[in-house]
Amino acid sequence: MELYFVIGIVIIALMLFGYTHFLIEQLRSEYRKTTLAYTTYQTLVVSDLSDPAMEGVKVNLSRDIGETINFPSVVTDPEGTPLAWWPGYNKYLGKDPDENLEIVKKFAADLDRINEPIPIVRYTRDPETGNPVGAVSVYFHYGEPVVVKLLYWVPTFELALILIFAFVGIVSYRRVKTSEQQAIWTGMAREAAHQLGTPVSSLLGWHAILTEKCGSDPGAAGPLGEIGADITRLEKVAARFQEIGAPVPLVPTDIVPLIEAATAYGRRRLPVSSDAEIRTDLPESLIVPFNPLLLEWVIENLVKNAVDAVQGTDGGLINVSAVRKNGGVEVTVSDNGVGIGTRDLDQIFNPGYTTKPKGWGLGLALVKRVVEDVHGGEAKVESSAGGGATFTVFIPGETAKK
Repeated sequence: MELYFVIGIVIIALMLFGYTHFLIEQLRSEYRKTTLAYTTYQTLVVSDLSDPAMEGVKVNLSRDIGETINFPSVVTDPEGTPLAWWPGYNKYLGKDPDENLEIVKKFAADLDRINEPIPIVRYTRDPETGNPVGAVSVYFHYGEPVVVKLLYWVPTFELALILIFAFVGIVSYRRVKTSEQQAIWTGMAREAAHQLGTPVSSLLGWHAILTEKCGSDPGAAGPLGEIGADITRLEKVAARFQEIGAPVPLVPTDIVPLIEAATAYGRRRLPVSSDAEIRTDLPESLIVPFNPLLLEWVIENLVKNAVDAVQGTDGGLINVSAVRKNGGVEVTVSDNGVGIGTRDLDQIFNPGYTTKPKGWGLGLALVKRVVEDVHGGEAKVESSAGGGATFTVFIPGETAKK
């Protein structure tokens, strides 16, 4: 992460240095041309150009001054006819002189919208009074120098670079944080699987001993069966945790029995005193590639959360359905429980985020990881406070995954 920031800073610094150096060279060129124009003007001032024979010299000196101008400009007579113009306009001109004058007139009009034209006055001596009398000789129409336009874009250029760098930095930081969180939760899941391994093995041994000694007792058969089922479930939980973060096979299988099993598990979690009900709307068969061990966990988790949401709600109702959609299967678990507030809705799938006093914030985060990272699907939720919640899981088919 630190390396990316250093590289970004170096790139921005080099770009700013290069652009600034370019502007400096442009300014140096402008100053050289301005100095040349000034010296040419001084030549006009100190020369004796009153002799009509010097008219050609005056024209040449005026042309020299015009060539030192490096910004859009047009010189016109009092009637608006162009007399001279910025050499940069020549690329827009053709071979027809009359048509070229019309084009330059339009350039002059465009320049007048930027700056007022400057009248250049020619003074002569009044033969009767001897006083100088001035009359407009030409008009000078001008725009902004190229270097000014370049300087105009400097703040925008710098701001764009800063925003790009900030955006890349934020995105990189979030990706790093997400990767760190995923690594932490994956490590915790595998460590939990490792820690469960020893006591589960011990329970299996004790269960075998109890079954051997008390299996013939009719009163012990039921409790022993339930203990065996719970041990099997613990083995399955440990196996699920062990699969987190590891590549798993996705085998085309009928998903309906898995949903029915997860729903049956949810029904057993309903309190005896509760009038809540779990309903299913499932077709006979839905074949889709998935990992049974992990996807069963997903459905169980969503059903368990729905059961918790309807606790204390009169007429609590949970609906579990599955349909074929876009070549895959969409599973929906909805309830009419307490719902999820807008503030919590945006973070409900974030690892570690929970609204339960003793929750880990791991269940829904793993749901999203299993559905999206393992199966290439999508997990989403729609809800409002007090309006129930609907969780939707989409598992893509063979064609969609390719």
